[in-house]
Amino acid sequence: MINFRLSDEQEELRRTVERFARETVAPVIGDLYERGEFPYGIVAGMGTMGLFGLPFPEEHGGMGGDYFALCLALEELARVDSSVAITLEAGVSLGAMPIYRFGSDAQKAEWLPKLTS
Repeated sequence: MINFRLSDEQEELRRTVERFARETVAPVIGDLYERGEFPYGIVAGMGTMGLFGLPFPEEHGGMGGDYFALCLALEELARVDSSVAITLEAGVSLGAMPIYRFGSDAQKAEWLPKLTS
């Protein structure tokens, strides 16, 4: 029988992102949208937490996780605000992942540490 339970590490990540979404994103996101402002502080917080580096190896500044870890983070963020979640998804999948998968070693060395943080 297949076990669909999260590992302890996955559950810890899920809870951490859930807490961030509830305590940091939820209280301010509505006001930011009403004023037409981009949530720079929230995005910086996601960077500080390492969320932009979830599916990348540590050698490139990442967290050494995988896409499932990223999906856990996206799901918890989207429960509170889908725009914040898609900002993370775009930064990873449209920004850093093409460089990781197709970039030269020099490009990876220059850009991935910046993009994963």
